[in-house]
Amino acid sequence: MYIFFALLAVWAVFDIYRGWRREKPDNRSRYLGKSFLGIAAVMTALFLFGPFFMVSPLKLGYASLSDRGVVVYYPSAHQEKAREILAMAQWALDQNDKFYRKETKTKVLVAISDLDMLRFGVYPKGNGGGIPWGVVVRESRATANIIAHEMSHKNLANTSFINAGPLLYPRWFDEGLANYLGKMDYYDKLPELRQELQPGGRYRRDITKWTGIGGNITWIYQTFYGAGARLIYGQTYQMTKYLFDTYGEEKVYGLIQRIPQIPFARAFASEFGMTPEAFHQEFIDRI
Repeated sequence: MYIFFALLAVWAVFDIYRGWRREKPDNRSRYLGKSFLGIAAVMTALFLFGPFFMVSPLKLGYASLSDRGVVVYYPSAHQEKAREILAMAQWALDQNDKFYRKETKTKVLVAISDLDMLRFGVYPKGNGGGIPWGVVVRESRATANIIAHEMSHKNLANTSFINAGPLLYPRWFDEGLANYLGKMDYYDKLPELRQELQPGGRYRRDITKWTGIGGNITWIYQTFYGAGARLIYGQTYQMTKYLFDTYGEEKVYGLIQRIPQIPFARAFASEFGMTPEAFHQEFIDRI
């Protein structure tokens, strides 16, 4: 979504420039004034009610709690639940800091409804989302596991200079690592995956090819409308768990240290001695 906003901003600037060129010289100053007032109104709305709410200095209707590197922004009347979420977030932060090997600070924004999820910049039907400046979590579904999962997305994205994790890492690895660090072992397990590998089953043998923007679209479709979240999240969790159990945490950490200097497939082959597709086949054979 934030890539979309960046592209929209570029288009808006270009459109203003075109309009300025069309205006008569004595009207250009007035045109620019009106244009920038419109932009200011839109930006104010984005900060007060939209995806930049978390970094806005004014958070209407929200209060905050903070402790040990975590700040939770929550609807003012929901303080008791916010304290629970703060404790969850501190456990999640510990899990992430242990793997990423650095002390971090995290902001957690509590959403109440689908509309809140959407306006804060994450998928409205999900449990939460990692965004450039923190984590959004749905209050009714908040768990320590989900918060740790979303923190991993943010931390993995931050390994690149432009916060472009979803474009640098294939979705199976991004989600699998987030599931592993969040200890989300409650989706489909090996017996269910083994069954889904049979002819006619839903197991996704092409999951390592879901890369870039197209891969992200495929992931959303398969998770919410295709194979289903239980299978997709279970598959990526078990794949990543196998990677950790078989080759060790040092190798997995070494992989993310190589990104974004070289493409993921090359980094994976350099660290593990095989392509992601060969690894996936090895995992399938293990099942």
